[in-house]
Amino acid sequence: MISRERIEILKKELGFEINEEIIEKLDLWYKNFVQYNEHTNLMSSNDVKVIFEKHVFDSLSILKWDEFNSVKKILDVGTGGGFPSVIFAICFPEKTIIANDSRVKKINFIKEIKNTLKLNNLEIVYARIEDVSSLGVDLIVSRAVGSILDVFEFSKKHIGKKGKFLIYKSKTIKSEIENFKNKYKNAEFNIIPYKLPLEENFERNLVVLENLY
Repeated sequence: MISRERIEILKKELGFEINEEIIEKLDLWYKNFVQYNEHTNLMSSNDVKVIFEKHVFDSLSILKWDEFNSVKKILDVGTGGGFPSVIFAICFPEKTIIANDSRVKKINFIKEIKNTLKLNNLEIVYARIEDVSSLGVDLIVSRAVGSILDVFEFSKKHIGKKGKFLIYKSKTIKSEIENFKNKYKNAEFNIIPYKLPLEENFERNLVVLENLY
């Protein structure tokens, strides 16, 4: 799954120097993901064909955010098949990653891959995140879950002191940010655009909530 060409893409586009241990774990993760997906739907077959470009690269695009390296504890709300939580846990073993989802078939795969890859830095929270006591994380991330406002509202109690909130978005950000600011008048966002390494033009954004007050 992680070919030399893809290693170069990560280095050139994201400045990520991937080592052999991470490459081995990503390849093992991919093999397990495909096998699991054959009997339990984690992702459409069409998306599996471009899993690196649309999901692995997209998860790792957080490296375009300058503050990421200083973050130590990350909560992924609605992780689904493990994007970005499992990818983070593999690629950033020095960080604590909390994978959250309320769908059992998704969580069962996360548990299986945690054990298979011995991802000791990966914690799992099987619940609706609004029903969980505060986790006090440095960063909340979310990808393909809901609107900026909705995800923030049901997860904000988990943001620790000086913590940040970041959400992966495509083209809907303008209306979603306007909607957010209707409730939080002084909210400020840092928007970091990027493109996925696909033949078609696939634009994405990291939307970072910088300030509320």
